[in-house]
Amino acid sequence: MGDVPAINKHGAIALVAAAVILLQVTLTRVLSVVLWYHWAFFSISLAMLGMGVPGVLFASRPPRRGLIERSLLASAVLVPVGVAAVVHGSRAFGEHAILFCLLGLLPAALALGTSVCVLLLDARGRAIGRRYAFDLLGACLGALLVVPLMSFVATPLLCAGVGLLALAAYALVAERRRWLGLVVAAMILGALVDGRPFKLSHTKEYEERAHLVPLYERWTPTARIAVFDSFMPPGFRWGAGTNGAPQEPPEQLWLEQDGSAGTPITKFDGDWSKLEYLLWDVTAIGYQIGDLGRVAIVGAGGGRDILAAKLAGAETVHAIELNDAIVDAVNRRFGDFSGHVYSLPGVEARVGEGRSVLTRSEGGYDLIQISMIDSWSATAAGAYALSENNLYTVEAYQLYLRRLAEDGIVATSRWMPGGGFGLEVIRLLILVREALVRQGVSAPLDHIVLVQGGKVGTVLASPTPFDEARLSRIAKVADQRGLRWFAGTSPVLKRLLDSRTLEEKSGVVLTPPTDDRPFFFQAMSPFGDLDSAAAERLGFNAGAVVVLRRLMLVMTIITVVMFFAPFLLARWMKPGPGFWRGSGYFTAIGLSFMFVEIAWLQRFVLYLGHPSLATTVTLGAMLLGAGMGSALSTRLGPRWWARRGWAAPLVVAAFNAAFGPLFAATLGWGFAARVVVAILAIAPAGFVMGFFFPIGMVRFGDRNKAWFWALNGAAGVLASVLSLALSMELGFRNVAWIGAGLYALAWGLGLGREAHRDEEAPPASGDRGTADEPLADELLHDHAPSPVSSFAAE
Repeated sequence: MGDVPAINKHGAIALVAAAVILLQVTLTRVLSVVLWYHWAFFSISLAMLGMGVPGVLFASRPPRRGLIERSLLASAVLVPVGVAAVVHGSRAFGEHAILFCLLGLLPAALALGTSVCVLLLDARGRAIGRRYAFDLLGACLGALLVVPLMSFVATPLLCAGVGLLALAAYALVAERRRWLGLVVAAMILGALVDGRPFKLSHTKEYEERAHLVPLYERWTPTARIAVFDSFMPPGFRWGAGTNGAPQEPPEQLWLEQDGSAGTPITKFDGDWSKLEYLLWDVTAIGYQIGDLGRVAIVGAGGGRDILAAKLAGAETVHAIELNDAIVDAVNRRFGDFSGHVYSLPGVEARVGEGRSVLTRSEGGYDLIQISMIDSWSATAAGAYALSENNLYTVEAYQLYLRRLAEDGIVATSRWMPGGGFGLEVIRLLILVREALVRQGVSAPLDHIVLVQGGKVGTVLASPTPFDEARLSRIAKVADQRGLRWFAGTSPVLKRLLDSRTLEEKSGVVLTPPTDDRPFFFQAMSPFGDLDSAAAERLGFNAGAVVVLRRLMLVMTIITVVMFFAPFLLARWMKPGPGFWRGSGYFTAIGLSFMFVEIAWLQRFVLYLGHPSLATTVTLGAMLLGAGMGSALSTRLGPRWWARRGWAAPLVVAAFNAAFGPLFAATLGWGFAARVVVAILAIAPAGFVMGFFFPIGMVRFGDRNKAWFWALNGAAGVLASVLSLALSMELGFRNVAWIGAGLYALAWGLGLGREAHRDEEAPPASGDRGTADEPLADELLHDHAPSPVSSFAAE
């Protein structure tokens, strides 16, 4: 690339970085549909692995002439091929589907990672900071564009189209055979226009063929929704009692989210008498035990709860739904079938995350209904950044209780123990009890009632005790429907609430989830003794923890092996002065960036009210700040950083400590104002974080630059998994504290005589600076080019 202008190289690395972010986020959504949600963070590990492995290879053998052209062309071809393989073939491999996805997607990740690594290693001296800045700014652009693009383009198509960005980068740096790029572009565009190669043929649960073809399909940043006409039998009920409903139910459609969580769309022609069966479901018990003036439904979905609320006499219904595409499908696309349920008299659709909407609401609700809200899917924010997680925390239930009228009720329906879905009702009871205690209730069990229908239980909680009148109404309805009910003071509930005994017997974790540790569905510790029998009883949510634990072990082994690989590669690598200190430095910053990023991403999901928007704002602001910091870093230089860099981890720590009070003070503000607050809080921290990588590259010399890149990538792979496990155990705030501490360690490793550059080469063609720049005296020395970067002078 000796004759390629520097600006072309900068543009190429920005395009490839944007491609990596787009691929990572869109793959999260695709994998969440074809695999269970706990595999979705695999896309993060895959991207980091693709970045790190090429550095290992280049540490012993420098990139050869023409490699950048070949890697970019390979990226353009392998990305759509891998996506097509995943959406069509993964189900055939059953429990080994993840291995098939790995084999299908890893070549594309390695090709993109090779392209980034080659372009970064090409930069010399002062150009390192500028090149890395373009890398981060390209990633920032990808983060800003991905959610808007996912709102208009089917996610598999968008994922496959990432290959076009690699071709755009190829056009900027190719020195010959540019016509080949045009041929590949024509092939990819033809496949995208056709669409069939990337049309989903199966989900994790079923194949969409023959008799099971969706009437309607739409991909969104939050979920892939599909509507079927024969998915479930008519009259679907979550938890039926022993007494049957009095009449035949009307027709229904079924709206499925990510192939694993659905909601019925009930046919409504204006005749309320046809809907009486809705009140025979245990999830509808809350509508039948008091006067209903105002009702809030969290997760209105296909409109079934809206119909039940209006049937029971609710005057005002606030139907809260996270995904506006669901409201559109139910109310417009299938509006004639559903009776335009979101537009019925007294019904107001409120699109947004449940807690965010309720925080800004006026309150005074007679009932807040939360029935079976889960998607088992990862949003565009990544795995474990699940929209429903924030609904089931102590702070959330304190909010619900504050938004109720004096005798109002929060009705939450979850699976009972023994149905393969874990201990959800037990954990819910413990959670509700803790929320009541924090609200100052001295006898919380007097404020709780459990009603059971089949495998589903509905927990009723109220700010005032359930008196005899209300208990009599509950008993009357339960007896009529064939449901079982238990007052909070009953021996049954006391036994269910005895979490200590259950934790000691099974090793499960039943402590009440909080906003800092919102993992309601995960009841097993990734670091504790894992009882396989208990895990099997707890179902696939326990399986998520098992998977996380195994991945954590594998990634730890890979990182450790890579760290000590110099003993094996010493013959080729010839480590110079500062090698081990530099290895520790780049490992520390690889861990710390991911720790801070993932922890803050989850915290801002609640604050911004939508996981996809949180992805765009949080990643965009952090990468924008990091790009600006990187651009400035080498102008200020290592000596300036050695004197003042200690402040960087303090800045990260200060913002981490400030988020709690900041959120509490501004959560009720409008969305635009909260976006501004988020950017102002995240970008400065990203700015100081952006200094570390380019300063380290300058500080520790060019001889082992490829190796440092590899270690940084390996640490990122480990951190992408380890941060989730640590968050489940310690909480997001503490994980970010660990990230700040690792930044402090990295700054310390960058001090001392051993860390000074051992060699320097002139900048590559097109990357030379002027002699009067601040770094001239500090960075430019008369040394021979290192083996790693000798390809730059082709």
